Amino acid sequence: MVEASVCEGRSAGLALILLCSVCLAQGTSASLQAQQDSGVIEGRVTDSRGQPQRLLVHLLAAGDIPAGDVFTDSNGQYTFFALPNGDYWVVVEAEGFRLARQHVMLDMRIHPKAQSNVVLEPLETGDHRGRSIAGSASSYEVSAKSPGRPFDPKALREFEKGNRKQRSGDFDAAVSHYRKALLIEPDLYPALNNLGAVFERKKDHAQAESVLSRSLEVNQQDGEAHINLGHVLYEEGKFGAAVERLEEGLRRSPRSSVGHFLLGCSYLKLGYLPKAESNLKEAYSLDPTGMARARLELANLYLRRRDMAAASVELESYLDANPSDPQAPAIKKMLANIAAHKTN
Repeated sequence: MVEASVCEGRSAGLALILLCSVCLAQGTSASLQAQQDSGVIEGRVTDSRGQPQRLLVHLLAAGDIPAGDVFTDSNGQYTFFALPNGDYWVVVEAEGFRLARQHVMLDMRIHPKAQSNVVLEPLETGDHRGRSIAGSASSYEVSAKSPGRPFDPKALREFEKGNRKQRSGDFDAAVSHYRKALLIEPDLYPALNNLGAVFERKKDHAQAESVLSRSLEVNQQDGEAHINLGHVLYEEGKFGAAVERLEEGLRRSPRSSVGHFLLGCSYLKLGYLPKAESNLKEAYSLDPTGMARARLELANLYLRRRDMAAASVELESYLDANPSDPQAPAIKKMLANIAAHKTN
């Protein structure tokens, strides 16, 4: 009984978490920002005359692993949240300018914030530096269609309006704004990603799968789009395909608590209990508040193993943290059944 109710509750609760996770420079970062081991990299992008630039900024971790993409605001400001200590590179490419790649060290023992201001230098005639992100063998091009071209500001404004409507729960209006953005910029992959997430929230799996697949055609490096598509496949019962997509997403966004949660649930459905256990534990460790339901899925896993003691620990811990949860009566009943089983 707990397993059935957990699955029903998980589906409704996770959709909201997933929607939050795909709002660029907001959702996922906001949920992790409260952790003590997370820091911020921020700065401003201008041209050589000091004029702010409205464009996409990329953050790479060691080994050129993508760590995030955010848009600058009207003043050229950008911010990356929820980052662990380490070496990073802020990368900006724009038409007419040389590729900018700046190293920044984040060490929260010194300060929780690191700053990297980028000044773009004009591209001289015949100079092609700036077409792709240079670096190690794992470097990637930001857009296979048109690398280096900034997105139309009108499209970005519609995208931001869609994000605001999505956060307020007005999903129909969010869809409208994302579609307007895509009419202006068909390859605006963050809008494709968020539109797909909204369709998933509305239970329109066919539309969600189509839009997210299109997003990945434009930008294979978008970890959130892989994870969102994995969510769609999971809800459709395509657990093997979901695992493949979620693993791709986690290679690009390894700190995605939602990605680990969905991967753990997918492995649980397929009966791969060790992999399910490790991913569910990782999801909870990354976001104990937002991923509290990972404890319920772990309880289901331990019940399958007939490890009643471990299942009881997970259920009791969940109840202690969520005493008013709608499933609390069913969980208490399950705990009573486990206790009775132990005494028999």
